[in-house]
Amino acid sequence: MIRYLDHKDKDKWEKLYHAYADFYKVPMNSPILDTLWNWILDDNHIVNGICYELEGNIVGIAHYRSMPRPIKGQYIGFLDDLFVEPEFRGQQIAQKLISYLKSLSKANNWNGIRWITHSSNENAKKLYDKIANNTGFELYELKGD
Repeated sequence: MIRYLDHKDKDKWEKLYHAYADFYKVPMNSPILDTLWNWILDDNHIVNGICYELEGNIVGIAHYRSMPRPIKGQYIGFLDDLFVEPEFRGQQIAQKLISYLKSLSKANNWNGIRWITHSSNENAKKLYDKIANNTGFELYELKGD
């Protein structure tokens, strides 16, 4: 079952998000987790969180937001984070979460959903290549001081 994250989900969500950060080798700490969790629960904030619940246990999470796409003069949905517990992979949970976002795209009149993944994430890319178009764009980041 796919549903929005709720206050009661914090501990399980935090465990999954730690695993997500570990996968990408990004240091994680309580201030970052608290900030993101508050964004997700704040109705006035841009970040939304959904989860995949199986037998009362959260086994997958996704964070997304609406964002403008100036070149099209429209809004799109942007999938920031997607993670499924390793032992539950192969059950189409990631695909179901993305399909749910596709339905949100239609409901919100977005011009589609976009996301990025690391070039080394071969398992995810196998799924993404089946269900979406690779835009061919490269990602650059200019870090602040």
